[in-house]
Amino acid sequence: MRLTICALLSLVCMSAPEAFTLPAPTGSYHVGTTSWHVTASSRREVFTDGKTAREVEVVAWYPTDVRTGTTAPYLRDSLAEVRTFASLLKPENAFDALAEVKTHAILDAAPRATGAKFPILLFSHGYTAAPSGYTAVLEDLASHGYAVLSVVHPYESTAATLANGNVVAMLDANGAFLPTTQAVFAEWGPEDATLAAVTRTADPTEQRARLRAYISKMPKTDLALRRWVDDELMVMSDVALWTGASTNARDRLTARIDLGRVGVFGHSMGGVTAAQVCAEARWCQAALNLDGSPQYGPMIDTKMPQGTSKPMLMVYSARDGRMGASDAIYRNAASKYIRVDVAGTKHLDFSDMTFWGGPLRARPILGTIAPDRVTDVTRTIVREYFDQEILGRPSPLLNGRVRMAEVTVR
Repeated sequence: MRLTICALLSLVCMSAPEAFTLPAPTGSYHVGTTSWHVTASSRREVFTDGKTAREVEVVAWYPTDVRTGTTAPYLRDSLAEVRTFASLLKPENAFDALAEVKTHAILDAAPRATGAKFPILLFSHGYTAAPSGYTAVLEDLASHGYAVLSVVHPYESTAATLANGNVVAMLDANGAFLPTTQAVFAEWGPEDATLAAVTRTADPTEQRARLRAYISKMPKTDLALRRWVDDELMVMSDVALWTGASTNARDRLTARIDLGRVGVFGHSMGGVTAAQVCAEARWCQAALNLDGSPQYGPMIDTKMPQGTSKPMLMVYSARDGRMGASDAIYRNAASKYIRVDVAGTKHLDFSDMTFWGGPLRARPILGTIAPDRVTDVTRTIVREYFDQEILGRPSPLLNGRVRMAEVTVR
């Protein structure tokens, strides 16, 4: 995951990009969205020296019958989401036009009251990423009948809003990364060379040995991964306790979600988190990782007992030396492992940042595929995988009946 915000620091500032139009959802349902906060008094917040309890924001997307109302803004955590990011590139207002972007979702709309209950997909953003930067795929999934719960990891995203209304960011008052976050980045220095060496060999034993040697020297990254896994487990524990007694949008979801059909996915560190969550949580049926490599944490030594492992899909961008970097881990830990390579892409193409343009296109940070096309590819892969593994609908793309020119399924 080395190619995150920190990798963009060398970009040369260009003129600010204009606001863009999110591609319309492709499903048959209208989309509603709401948000809430979950706090665990038993967990202390390391970013406040343990003075407060750990708290995460959840942004939900779900089917609704409501057609009119207040359209949700693209930036759910205000301009702070992009200004924190832009302050690393200069000027701070480089992406202010994104405040004009609207989603296709109705804010706080009542969930659809009839039909089948909604399967749940839990999502995590990339490390130090903008949480709103995945709206295109999240609201598309909701338009196809899923309830998508996007978990915002505070202090390790560009911005997050706490329950008291305060907005917290990944930078300190001087505009530098918080020490805990900087310590994680410091461990990623040898990552490119390590993964290039891993992918040069076809021997799974040698691959695991090289990965194990690298991962064993990453205590700060391990703590970050554990923190994110615990955030997702906390959110799902909270969902299971909902009573539905209130009439707000969140509580109305209680009667409409299906706790027996749950998948987990994410981008970059969020994808690594998804794999680890699914290895631990009985309620998880399938995991999907969008270009998060390598798989940090204990999964490298995980060989799940027969009948208890879960299916796993790994999507690789075309970054040099990365394709196949975690194969030896997932083949060993998953009941069924599917690998998808997407030609012409780079790490950030699996997010909305492909539409942002401006400074992001000053250097080769984004791939060569047009934003609308790469978004369609990402949406199709994610939707069809979960349709297959959670709903039992075989995927035309993953089973070779339909082809996308950029996609290779292994």
